Order: sequence, then C-alpha cells, then structure tokens
Amino acid sequence: MTLPKDLRLSQHLALIQLRFERGQYRQALEEVKQAQSRYPQSGKLRLWQALAQEALGETQEAILLAQTLLRNPDPEVAQQARYVLGIWQAPRLRRPAEWLSEIPDLSRLEEADPPEYRLAYGRSQRKGPSPRSGDPLSRRAADPPLDTKPLIWVLIGILSTLLAVMAWLP
Repeated sequence: MTLPKDLRLSQHLALIQLRFERGQYRQALEEVKQAQSRYPQSGKLRLWQALAQEALGETQEAILLAQTLLRNPDPEVAQQARYVLGIWQAPRLRRPAEWLSEIPDLSRLEEADPPEYRLAYGRSQRKGPSPRSGDPLSRRAADPPLDTKPLIWVLIGILSTLLAVMAWLP
C-alpha cells in the first residue's frame, strides 16, 4: 500500500494504530520510522515505536526508549510511558503446572496410518463378556456404587433451612 508522503501527524498516528490493531507490527514500525523523519520530536511516535518494538520481541530496546519518554514534555506521553514500563519491567510470575494445559502435538495425526488412527481414537475393543449380557445381578456388580454421603448432607442442609425459615414465621 503506497501512501502520499505528506501525511499529517494525526494521519500517521491513525495509520500506525490501525496496523498495530491488525497485528501488523513490522509495518507499524516502518510507518513510525517514516513519520519520525518528518516529525522527529513527536513523543507519541516514539511511544508507538516502543510498543511496536515490544510486540516484535525487542523488549530491551522498547524499555530503553520508553525510559527516555518519562521526561517527555507531553504529560500524556510520559504517563503512558510509565504505564507500559510498569508492565514490561514487572517481575514474571511463576505459574504452577496445574494452571497450564498441555496441548498435544496433532501434527503426527496426519502422518499416522489409518489403523493407528483408529486404534488411538476409535472405540475401545471390549475384552470378555458384556456386562449387559447375562443376569441382572452381574449387571449391578459392574455398575459403580452411588455415593450417598453428599446427598445426605444436602438434604440435611435443606431441612435445616426450612426449619429456620419456619421458626422466623409468626
């Protein structure tokens, strides 16, 4: 996309923001550098440059640039620089393993032969007689027993709530 060279600063900033929102960080950084040749003192352009650099993985360069913006005469730019520096320099929290979900590698599924695929994801083959065949006693032995303790506690809670409500009524 070719753009006229005589864009205003506000037009440059709008284009940079649009590219940034679309995830086009490299193009946003190029647009920032092009606009900086025309507006070298703009703190907003340097802030967008820091944001684009951090999005591209150049975190140290972004932090150094944002630190220079802390003394910017525009209070809005200085405040935003403080905000992003607080985020970028914050200590990384360690996440417990149980918080993370491991995503299996599905690239091997396409390479697998159909029999392996069917064994891995098909119905399991039953061994021995089916618990549904035969007498009803063998079926009951195969069913897991119900745990009645939670049910009892729920019923006790409901009854005690009802008694408490009835005690308050005239």
